[in-house]
Amino acid sequence: MESAHDLAETLRQADRAAAAPYVDYPPTPAWYPPATGLWAAAFCLAMALPDDGPLRTLALLALVVVELMFVVWYRRYRGTWPRGRAPEEIRRVLFAFVVGAVVVVGVVALVLWLTEPWVAAIVAFVVVTPTIAWYEKAYAAAAARVRVRLG
Repeated sequence: MESAHDLAETLRQADRAAAAPYVDYPPTPAWYPPATGLWAAAFCLAMALPDDGPLRTLALLALVVVELMFVVWYRRYRGTWPRGRAPEEIRRVLFAFVVGAVVVVGVVALVLWLTEPWVAAIVAFVVVTPTIAWYEKAYAAAAARVRVRLG
């Protein structure tokens, strides 16, 4: 019969294994936040292209292809893609990211609607870049807290 200590250790190991895809990963490259800001700026500029021809569609398609290429690269870079329920510390950061993303998209869309696309592109870069940088730091701090908790 297992002792309570053995059972507790087994549960802790299971928690560590479940959390591993969320907390054991290489650092995100420093170019990621500004590249994301540039992508958002390019999206704003693409929306300024005439919609009566194929140019806007091609530009948006190119942006989607760039994004998909990044996702494929990032998955290989990390060596895994987290699935399942994230640890509580990570869930809080992910929730903040989703709320922040909705706010940022709303702000950029409003600026795009009310002003010129080049203004929206500048706002997108200036807002998206530090927001993504914050998220990366917040995620890394949350992952560190999970690693400490699960020892």
